[in-house]
Amino acid sequence: MSINGESVMKGTSIEYAKNTGIDIVQDGEAVAWAGSYGGNVKPRGPLAGKKIGIIVASEFSDFQAYYLVSYIGEFGGLCEFLLVDWVTWKFTRPNITNKGVRGMWDLSVDPIPVMGGDKAELFKSLNDAKADEYDALVILGGHSADVMLTEAPVMEFIKTVADKGAYVGGIAAGIMPMISAGIMEGKKCTGDRTVDYMLKKIAQFETASVVVDDNILTARATIDTPALLRAFCKAFDPAFSDPWKDSLSGKRVLFMVGGDFEDIELVVPTMELIYRGGEVIIGKFPPEMVARPPLIDLDVIMGNFGVSIPFQEIPEYYYTIENLADIKVSDFDVAVITGAFNPWNIVATGHTDWLKEVYASGTIIAAICHGAIPLAAADLISEKKVTGWLACKDSVEIMGGEFYSEDWAAAIHGNIVTGRTPPEIPEFLDAITVALLVNKNN
Repeated sequence: MSINGESVMKGTSIEYAKNTGIDIVQDGEAVAWAGSYGGNVKPRGPLAGKKIGIIVASEFSDFQAYYLVSYIGEFGGLCEFLLVDWVTWKFTRPNITNKGVRGMWDLSVDPIPVMGGDKAELFKSLNDAKADEYDALVILGGHSADVMLTEAPVMEFIKTVADKGAYVGGIAAGIMPMISAGIMEGKKCTGDRTVDYMLKKIAQFETASVVVDDNILTARATIDTPALLRAFCKAFDPAFSDPWKDSLSGKRVLFMVGGDFEDIELVVPTMELIYRGGEVIIGKFPPEMVARPPLIDLDVIMGNFGVSIPFQEIPEYYYTIENLADIKVSDFDVAVITGAFNPWNIVATGHTDWLKEVYASGTIIAAICHGAIPLAAADLISEKKVTGWLACKDSVEIMGGEFYSEDWAAAIHGNIVTGRTPPEIPEFLDAITVALLVNKNN
């Protein structure tokens, strides 16, 4: 299979993806990320067989949780959320009495909504966890760190895991419990303003994205979460080398966003594509309907689970926001459609005509979950093989496409890239990356 004459099945990026255990197969003119490991924990990788506990109290960073649950399993590791769920004085949403641990933007991790597959199956109260079960810990940032600082069992757990030589990492404010547990003294480290004034007194502070000192790993901010995970990979496997790093340098990725997008399908790709060197552009357009009436007349776009545009946790100097109507096809290398009801808004507002223009130019269009629906409505998938959420099946088949939801995590057919559902975000992003690297139009 080729894009503009360039073979998709060749290159180190495809070989690297295969090494995780996913099947990459050619089916006529389509290339698919297929098999039982799609969306699930991969059997091979630098974290294979490693169990990584993610400590969270209420008000944790949703963005960091979304990213880690998506990618720890992609490197072979098992991600388990350890809930500091006995702290009843701080409920993020007081009206939900059985959910004492929720993220700053209302995410729950027991399990994460919309995450199928086996990557998000593990969660328990920290009271039920045994320190010797874990090869590594990560303490998430957000206000969660402050909530757990008063809890001696949390500090004891962190110190016990660190003292046995397991890796312990913290992101931004998530380093606060590491300080309280007494494991940061004299360590080389980084962090944000919530911790740097303390670290400069007791440790060897560095202004860096990620710093590793023995078994202590620290990351500066949410946007550095992908780099921190790679640092864990390197710690467990010194031979680890990531070919995705900066692989999209110079490439421009446009997200079509009109409201009610699938939060994880926008947050995780944005973070990962920035890590890969891509330039992220949010192309916003007015939706047909606003799901949250209090936001009418406000210049804010909301996802299904509380994430907003502008992003709460990613500073705007990492990406740009523009009106979709002002963006020319020559301004980007790939247009990405996230799922949930954002695709419905694309169809309802007539932006299928814009998609036709993009397609006619030879530019790549990528769609995940419900995203195949506007591709079908724009009549762009006749004789194309695509994947997506089951709700797309009628749209795809009525408009002449072939639907492969059951077995395909992601697919490339011509200049159309599709991904199945939230668990398959990593495969979807790999397919986008491969397509961008071989498309001679870019």
